[in-house]
Amino acid sequence: MAIRSVATTDTLETFRTTFNGLGTEVGDVSTLTTTATNISGAINEIDSAVGTGIITLGSTDMALGATITTISGLTSLDSAALTVNSVNVATQPFAIAQAIALG
Repeated sequence: MAIRSVATTDTLETFRTTFNGLGTEVGDVSTLTTTATNISGAINEIDSAVGTGIITLGSTDMALGATITTISGLTSLDSAALTVNSVNVATQPFAIAQAIALG
């Protein structure tokens, strides 16, 4: 979306079409499915709920849902929901070797 501006020398018709175009590009606030009352608030609400969707591993950024095949240099890991091949290794710490071997 290009930056919209109206010069002081533009006609009222130019202002009207520019303003209406901006509304079309942004969208109808009444259709938001968040609790926010404006577009910026909705984006902030979603961001705080799900984060940015980026996992940072050293110098490599991955989108949420990406498959990680190799991790090196890991010194600690903390997660109650960590699974390997559908085995919850957080509650069964010795299952990780078995899960990897079966993988």
